[in-house]
Amino acid sequence: MIFLDKVFAAMSFELRVLVVAGLALSLSGCISSPTPILSDANAILGEQGEIHFFSAPGSGPREHSVMKFEWSGSRYVFSGRSGSVSDFTAHPFEGRDLIVQSTAARTPRLTEYAIARRLADGVYLIFPINEDDVDDPTRERFCTKTQDVSCRITTPEQLFVFAKATAAKDEDIGGIAVIVPTNRR
Repeated sequence: MIFLDKVFAAMSFELRVLVVAGLALSLSGCISSPTPILSDANAILGEQGEIHFFSAPGSGPREHSVMKFEWSGSRYVFSGRSGSVSDFTAHPFEGRDLIVQSTAARTPRLTEYAIARRLADGVYLIFPINEDDVDDPTRERFCTKTQDVSCRITTPEQLFVFAKATAAKDEDIGGIAVIVPTNRR
C-alpha cells in the first residue's frame, strides 16, 4: 500500500486525472510502450466533459483536480493546460474495469497504462498497471528493459497479461475519477 501511495504521489496531473491517463517516466514498476497498443477506441466516457480527480490517500489530504476533455473522433484530448499527457483512450477490459492508455506530450512520447475500475456510474478507482504484479518468469518473458523504462511492452498480449495481474490484486487504494459529462456547444 505504501508503494501505491508513492506511485500516485509521483503521477502527472493528467494521468492522475484519469490515469484516465501518464506515470512519471522514471517510475519503476509501471509498464509503457513506445506507441499506443490498443486501437479502435470509442467515446465510452462521453463526447466531452470534466474529470474531477481526487488523489490517492497518503500522508496528507486528498488533492482535487479538474480537467476538461473532448472526444476527437479517435481519442480524448484535454483542453486548456496540456501538461505531460497529450491524449488518452479508455477501453473495456474485464468486468467493471477499463484499460486507460495515455500518451506523453513530450519526448520520449511513451504510452502508459492504468486500470479504471467502475465503482458507480461515472465514478472510477484509478491505479497504474504494474510490472511488479506478475511473477519473475512472466516479467522476464514480457518486459523489455531499456535505459529509459523498466518494462517496455509492444503487443496487446503483453498488456493484457499485466492488466489481468494488476486487476486481480483487487486493491482499494488509488485515485478517484468522477466523469461529469457536458453538452456540446
